Amino acid sequence: MSEEKETVNAQMQRLASLGFMVAGVCHEVSNPLAAIHSMLQILQSKRGVTPETLEKGLASIGSNIARVLAITKRLGDFSRVGSDPPGPVAMDAAVEEAISLLRHSSYGAGLRVEYRGAPGAAVLARPGSLQQVLFNILLNAAQAMQGAGLIEAQARIVDAKTLVLSVRDCGPGIPLENLQRVFEPFFTTKQAGEGTGLGLAISYEIVHELGGAIRAYNHPQGGACFELLLPLCEGAA
Repeated sequence: MSEEKETVNAQMQRLASLGFMVAGVCHEVSNPLAAIHSMLQILQSKRGVTPETLEKGLASIGSNIARVLAITKRLGDFSRVGSDPPGPVAMDAAVEEAISLLRHSSYGAGLRVEYRGAPGAAVLARPGSLQQVLFNILLNAAQAMQGAGLIEAQARIVDAKTLVLSVRDCGPGIPLENLQRVFEPFFTTKQAGEGTGLGLAISYEIVHELGGAIRAYNHPQGGACFELLLPLCEGAA
């Protein structure tokens, strides 16, 4: 009977999560679609639209379409979690690649990233999925600091089966009321157009599907910290 109750509870939690995600999708997509609809009405109602007005209107439509496409891409990434078999991935190489991607992003110019690695350590993961997790966490740190400041990252082996990666920024930290929500789909404190609220949710799903864990907390000396626990490949230390 207890197993049946656990199964029912798990199903109810999945349904609740699905309902929350559907509601989030509707909310996130409805705003840019409403903006597109309004702009089309404006352009269609005017006769002899000037080239400047037309250009601004089309730019607005294009920007909002890009927002919708970004949301659907993130949802596609979310649904593909667990699609490929995991294998050994060199942790230091994965982190360095994610740092390189961050430096080439719009937030990279004013950032300094210090990484202390774990030479020879390999974790059980999917290269593409792990890159996504690492980049999402680094990007979140960069956005918290508005693209300027220091990010400190360290990988260390804590026992024969586990590697821990910690990433700390020097931003304002995470408000206490948001700490329990940072991994919820579509939860974001960013301004409209700056994020879909799916990056950390996807990271959470990927890490847990691999048998690891991820948590967020505020460092006593300031800034937010994200900590990943990932399974080591046997004999990889």
